[in-house]
Amino acid sequence: MTAPQISNDEYLQREFDKMDKDKTGKISVTEFRNLAFTNEFLRKFRSTTIDTYITELSNTTGWITFEQFKKFMQAETHAYKNLLVIIELKQAFNEVDTNKDGLISPQEARKGIILAGERIPGRSFGHIAQMFDDNHDGQMSLEEFLNNVQKLVHK
Repeated sequence: MTAPQISNDEYLQREFDKMDKDKTGKISVTEFRNLAFTNEFLRKFRSTTIDTYITELSNTTGWITFEQFKKFMQAETHAYKNLLVIIELKQAFNEVDTNKDGLISPQEARKGIILAGERIPGRSFGHIAQMFDDNHDGQMSLEEFLNNVQKLVHK
């Protein structure tokens, strides 16, 4: 005799209920954050990315409801359009934008690539910089960065 199958929603509800010890229908963002960091894939993200994502997911209430938990658990974390991935990319962009003008100059891009541990020859770097500069103004905006990363991911 086989055990009865449960739906994905039922499974998620059971897991949520285990964390909802006081049976209020919500868990604290601290408890949720601890859960997030047990996920091997999510440990690849910066802790600030996870914190920003949890803040947005909870609508800054400090609590996660079952529906928010379900949204998180069912998200395609490998997909480019996932909010977690977008937050990570925005944070990376902001780190490279050292003068905080909302644009990445070729000099900032080169420093960012070097800080990431990559070495790109001058000609190749120039070609990459031009690929990411859609409006040909010599700099890369956040929108250009996000659009071009998406293009690279889909190739």
